Amino acid sequence: MSRDPRDTLRIVGGAVVTRVDAGSVRAAAGRLADAAASLHAAAGDCVRAGRALERARWAPAPLGETDPGHSARLARAGALADDAAAALGGRADECALLGERLLRAAGLYEYTESLAERVLGAGVTGAAGLLGLGVTGFLRTPAGRPLLLTGAAGLVGLSALAPDPDAPRPAPRAVSHGAPDPVGDADGPGGSVLRTVAPVVDEALTGLGVGVALGAPGLSGGDFSVTGGASVLSRAVEAVLGTRAVLVDAVDPAAFAGGPPDRDGRPAGSVAEALARTADLYPHGSGIPGRPAPGPPPGTIAVERVTRADGSVSWTVLIPGTQALLSPRNPFDVDTDLDLVARRAADVAEGVGQALAAAGAGEDEPVVLVGHSLGGIAAVSLAASPAFRRRHPVGGVVTAGAPTATFRTPPGVPVLHLENTEELVSPLDGRSSTENPATADRVTVGRDLADSRDPADRTASGGVAAAHSVRTHLRTLAHARDAGSVQAASVTGRLDRLLDGERAETRYYRLRRARAGDG
Repeated sequence: MSRDPRDTLRIVGGAVVTRVDAGSVRAAAGRLADAAASLHAAAGDCVRAGRALERARWAPAPLGETDPGHSARLARAGALADDAAAALGGRADECALLGERLLRAAGLYEYTESLAERVLGAGVTGAAGLLGLGVTGFLRTPAGRPLLLTGAAGLVGLSALAPDPDAPRPAPRAVSHGAPDPVGDADGPGGSVLRTVAPVVDEALTGLGVGVALGAPGLSGGDFSVTGGASVLSRAVEAVLGTRAVLVDAVDPAAFAGGPPDRDGRPAGSVAEALARTADLYPHGSGIPGRPAPGPPPGTIAVERVTRADGSVSWTVLIPGTQALLSPRNPFDVDTDLDLVARRAADVAEGVGQALAAAGAGEDEPVVLVGHSLGGIAAVSLAASPAFRRRHPVGGVVTAGAPTATFRTPPGVPVLHLENTEELVSPLDGRSSTENPATADRVTVGRDLADSRDPADRTASGGVAAAHSVRTHLRTLAHARDAGSVQAASVTGRLDRLLDGERAETRYYRLRRARAGDG
């Protein structure tokens, strides 16, 4: 059943003390219980009124006053009060009974749905775990080693085909992680499959990660989880490609295919604008209507120095997502994704630290980290890093479409995560959006796009790229604000204040992996 897009939101965490977990049926039952209590109170008032009228009927009349109809009128009024009390009491009992039935129905529905989900989830997790264990075990056998070497050769070959960041590039096109979603309902076979499997992807990845980790306990470091499984894969890629130093270069405006974005000295000022500027950093532009397509070199991040009216300074770092499968030069690739999920030292995280140092960020000046996809994992990993926080106090974190549940952010730091089920990227850590850490400072806004009646949401739910786009996550943020979410409003308000100021100076840096002869 299609719903208002605001009704597809799932928000966890935030400043509120209580959390409402009941659905609309439970809410209706509560309203019926309130109505029953009010009706019972009104019935009681009518009963008391009837008794008062009965007493007045039999009270002696004052001397000298005679009214033959007085007693009859009091009797009639008393009877009407009794009838009203009976009617109100009956309606109150009906409301109470209906409310109890709704509560029982809601409980049975929730139990049945939860049981079915648990059984399905356990089955998917178990099957994926066996698959991961089997694949890892096979690749470690004599028969599997030739296949592993063949795969390694293929990875190296793909890496050699990666585009050179220094090579001339065509004018930017509107295709990227932020590509616009077509309007309309495009229910094809692929979209139907995606909508069917998306709700159990986190369970499947949990099982797969555990299986891979169990199959190679030495490489997983004894961590039998998705993090441990990612560590196995990360170390396997490292064995093939080796380790490379990360270099950070200032980007000259002439390097932008369409010229650098004209910010006119304005800071981002809001979470929405910061995310849109992050999408602008993809080599082909954001694809968001009305925004420039500057086409920066691959591997470009933005560092904004924000100055406030009182002279205080803060910094905003904008980090885009994955841009290559495996690249010997661009660190925004799957290799870095694996490193980040495995919580190992990652090229992009190291490059962000170098860029802040090059920009002149002071040790007492707070930094807001904003990232999409891979950039989101890098942002939250830096916020969780004591070593990074010793150099740069973290003022806030914003992520969109990033698996971040395994990281712990420091208390007092406002953190906002935007996720949806169909993108298949946020659950790469084996956690759904409702399983993210929920605190007064950390809020996750997740939703099921397929349940929305917004045509753009419905279309985006049929493709991973559209579901994962920055544009889709910006709609989620807008719906959370329109729905009046106290949790989302609290954390975004704190972040907006950090992102705003009197003026800003934006510098761009390209992160690249060193090659032989690089200095």
